[in-house]
Amino acid sequence: MSTPEDLSLRFRSRFLVPEGVVELRAFTHGLMPCTVPEMMARFAEDWALRGVDAWNQVPNHWDPGDPTPVGWWNLPEYLGDRFIAPLLGAQPGSCILLPSVHWAVQALLSCPEPFRGRRRLVWTEAEFPSVRHSALRWAQAEGWEAVETPYPSSAKALHALLEAITTNTALVFVSHVAFLTGERLPDAVIAELVDRCRKTGSLLALDGYHAAGSRPIRVQELGVDCYLGGLLKEGCGSTGNAFLYIRPGLELNPRLGGWVGEADPFAFEEAYRPHPSVRRRFLGGTPAIAPLYHAVEGVRILLEAGLEAVEADNAAKTQWLLEAIRRSHVLGRSVRIASPEDPDRRGPMLVLEVPEAECLVRWLAQRGILLDSRRNRRVRLAPFVWNSYPELERFIETLQEALRSGAYQEAPRSLGPVP
Repeated sequence: MSTPEDLSLRFRSRFLVPEGVVELRAFTHGLMPCTVPEMMARFAEDWALRGVDAWNQVPNHWDPGDPTPVGWWNLPEYLGDRFIAPLLGAQPGSCILLPSVHWAVQALLSCPEPFRGRRRLVWTEAEFPSVRHSALRWAQAEGWEAVETPYPSSAKALHALLEAITTNTALVFVSHVAFLTGERLPDAVIAELVDRCRKTGSLLALDGYHAAGSRPIRVQELGVDCYLGGLLKEGCGSTGNAFLYIRPGLELNPRLGGWVGEADPFAFEEAYRPHPSVRRRFLGGTPAIAPLYHAVEGVRILLEAGLEAVEADNAAKTQWLLEAIRRSHVLGRSVRIASPEDPDRRGPMLVLEVPEAECLVRWLAQRGILLDSRRNRRVRLAPFVWNSYPELERFIETLQEALRSGAYQEAPRSLGPVP
């Protein structure tokens, strides 16, 4: 079997990598692609030179060879077709850029169609607060039945989730990759969920925020109804650049949809008429344009590398880290690997369960190793296309020093709200 190519040899120079540090937080906030400053300068230039007319048309900075007219008004859809659809294996017309996953979830929950004759919401205990809290609050406000199940990590847990999906279920939310453990749902498990939802008439929304950009997704083959996520992490598109895929033919009319999602916004009619394009209906008020200029610079690099190659690179490096952690003899009663060791169930990040995780993150940061923590008992890390193997060796050596001595527990916790 051939060894996967180390993508850092080709693509590290395409990112602005801070000097002297090992950046292992791709799953929290990706590094800035080198082309972002130029794209933001183009936004300022378009605004200065064109003013209001930029809403109608600007030069196609994103794909100069494409003759498709591009303006601020259609940019969320254009980028959805040109970059998000290839990222997800979706067809044109099914993807759109939105300001956040929180907005996408709220808009989905506001759609009346899934709830006609149905009063149940189902989600797993592994969902991110944007999903979990939103679903619970909507259920409380509307009097819906709220059912939370274990994440389908085992046959027993999968059975519990499948049993919770009944003919009374409107929507099901499940994470493609769990943010606390890094566990990824295999395609076979997703297929069982899709089949169950089809049989019961429920809609399946897969949260792929921690999956998109790290591997091929192929939403059409998966058959999910909705796939949501963002480019903040491995997509390296920073904030304000979430996305939503809606299965073609699915009729949804979010009640939270706003003026931009109307059929004819500039008719200023008294009655609301939904846009004929379902994805457009998920836009609310005037979209934020500046983030869209830098949204897909990271996606451009990932598509050039090939998502299969990105997945293979990440899998090889995470496997290398797992084996190095085992050899380092730091694992024990209080330190353990919380991520699945089965590569078929492991997403792009590794999670270690460690006492005083915030202190460990701070101690490592003082030595140029950048990770993050969750709930003060888990540290998360992920090698990505900019990370070299010598950097991973440096991380292992520094981690070994920290855990063997225990000195890290005397370090201060994070100085800010982001651990």
